[in-house]
Amino acid sequence: MKKVILSISAMLFAGVAFAQNVSDVDQTGALNGALVVQIGSNDSDVDQIGIANVAIVGQVGAGNESTVYQLGAFNTAVVGQVGWGNTSTIGQGIWVGNTATTIQVGVDNNSDVLQIGNFNTANTTQVGWGNDSSTLQLGDANYSSTTQSGLFNDASTSQFGALNFAFTDQDGWFNDANTTQAGLFNISSIEQDGIANYASTTQLGFFNLSTVSQTGILNASVVIQAN
Repeated sequence: MKKVILSISAMLFAGVAFAQNVSDVDQTGALNGALVVQIGSNDSDVDQIGIANVAIVGQVGAGNESTVYQLGAFNTAVVGQVGWGNTSTIGQGIWVGNTATTIQVGVDNNSDVLQIGNFNTANTTQVGWGNDSSTLQLGDANYSSTTQSGLFNDASTSQFGALNFAFTDQDGWFNDANTTQAGLFNISSIEQDGIANYASTTQLGFFNLSTVSQTGILNASVVIQAN
């Protein structure tokens, strides 16, 4: 009987160890705020250096990982993860007022956001399995919106300058969308509905406008604009 009790205790301890949530919050500065809510077995890391940065993380499921780095003032990061094995990384560097929101629902979705500058906004929504999104914003007041629904879609957005706007919407499987903007007041929209479509948009200069809409299978589009 003693051996049975010890065996059950060991099993319960192993189960608890496996199912634990892990949260680490490090704050240096003044008036920084972090809220972390975890249900299941998840991992969250928040590092804040500066003034009045805000990080909100909600995780439900197992194996979800969220990392938030904030350096500066009045930056805001919001992460919501529901499912299994989703990964989100948000880095907000110098200076002020950057906002990043990442929502992941499903399995093994990955999102990376890096914002360096002021008042940049990056919104990422992933629903499905194995979707990958990366957003880089270097400058001021750039806006990026990425929405992925389906399986193994890939989206990349890079913005350099100010007041550039990029919209990516993928619905389906294995779609690939890449947007690069360098300059001022450029606008790019990519919509993909189907399987294995490819779209690349590059805008260099000022006031360029590009719209790409793909429906079906194995369509390919390359747009290059410069002035």
